[in-house]
Amino acid sequence: METWAEFRAILPDLLFKSIAAIVCGGLIGGERERKGKPAGLRTNILICLGSSLYMLVGEYVLKSFGVVSDPTRIASQVVTGIGFIGAGTIIQSRGTISGLTTAAVIWTVSAIGLCIGAGFPFIAMFFTLLVLFVLTFLSQYEHKLLGKCHFVTTTLKFQDDEEKVWMELSEILSEYDVTTTDFEIKRENGSIVLDLKYCDKHPAHSKFMYDLWKASSATGVIASKNLLTKPKGAKR
Repeated sequence: METWAEFRAILPDLLFKSIAAIVCGGLIGGERERKGKPAGLRTNILICLGSSLYMLVGEYVLKSFGVVSDPTRIASQVVTGIGFIGAGTIIQSRGTISGLTTAAVIWTVSAIGLCIGAGFPFIAMFFTLLVLFVLTFLSQYEHKLLGKCHFVTTTLKFQDDEEKVWMELSEILSEYDVTTTDFEIKRENGSIVLDLKYCDKHPAHSKFMYDLWKASSATGVIASKNLLTKPKGAKR
């Protein structure tokens, strides 16, 4: 069992690495929190802190008891355990998979925590900045990598069967994090009509339109300002 003198001796190192883990996990978690992702600020901080602690325990056991151990074995077990947490953030719905980025972030944050616990906080901070660059800046230029967006204005018409269609549309909109302020929705001659714009080159937009198209209550699509072609995979 450790003594108070031993704790005071390791306290500066412990504080430095803990603060580094909180900062690195907090920076990435804060970005996720702003985007409303399931693994946000506290989750990423705890993952980074926990991973750091695992490495610190291995290091202190070696120093205190002289037990010969392989730190890479600790890291491999952490990676395995984090894999289960990451898997829990992946959701499969309507033939699509969401949450992969969140799972990848959790996996990377655990690696950053391990790096801090192993005594390489500056390397950890470097990779924290890289992760933030990927999550923040690359997402802003994603459309440039996919090509210039070409927005199409279209109108979708659904049968107005009261609660059923609203529940189905709400589920789709919630899945894609779309709010009713992003388009115009109205009732017209016994139908629910959606007027919206989407990019016909962006995969996420195309999948969103396809899911709306194949909704069981959809009666068809009416071209508005631009001629709308049937989304890929649609059978209607």
